[in-house]
Amino acid sequence: MIKAVRLMVRTSMSQKEIAKEIGVNETTISKWKNQSDFDEVRFQEERQYLGDLAAPALRTMKELLNAKSELVRYNAASDILDRTGFKPVEKQELEITTPTFVEDVPEDD
Repeated sequence: MIKAVRLMVRTSMSQKEIAKEIGVNETTISKWKNQSDFDEVRFQEERQYLGDLAAPALRTMKELLNAKSELVRYNAASDILDRTGFKPVEKQELEITTPTFVEDVPEDD
């Protein structure tokens, strides 16, 4: 069952093709899919597969930081920062009061 699940998760093979590849009848795979532990096995395989893809995905994002397109570089940088928890500070409205200069102050003060 584990080899069938691996092929289901990691390839675009049909159930019929998977059955042929591992040397079982297609109905055997259907029976496996109805077993209580099938979903857990598939979930674990999906997690493993995504974990395997994480490092190449990070390398791709890093390479995009050097792309010719400024937009691609910006989007890659923003995505990396967002995913690592570095979010930009929200805009704040600032009120600036300009000082008033009084010119009639005596010079001896």
